[in-house]
Amino acid sequence: MLWLSVLSATAACGSLAPIEAPPHIGSAPGAAVVVTDKAFDAGLFRLEYPRDWTVVKASPANERGMRVVFVAPDGGAVWLTQVDSIGSPDEDHLILPNGVALLASIEAAEAPSASFAAQARQLLASIRGG
Repeated sequence: MLWLSVLSATAACGSLAPIEAPPHIGSAPGAAVVVTDKAFDAGLFRLEYPRDWTVVKASPANERGMRVVFVAPDGGAVWLTQVDSIGSPDEDHLILPNGVALLASIEAAEAPSASFAAQARQLLASIRGG
């Protein structure tokens, strides 16, 4: 009898989900991004990242530019920040063919995995303009 109650409650909730995306989704502030299990697409740039890494969009919706962090399971991270201009020549910048400038930063964990450095370099090498 309990399973019948659960089934009925679940069926009733099905009508709560909209069939189409709500209209306000199209006017949400900030840059739209598409994240799959191994790719990140911010429109102006896209890249591939290791499947077991986590993607964190670190920039607020109303901020110009994009800040995103790709976090490895060991705690290491690759930071990408979209910038208007190149600051110091000591910083690692990527300028894409479409004119987008990115500041890249790699931060290894205290005890990085054996594959972290290679995976971080591969992530940076996969960056393409949108």
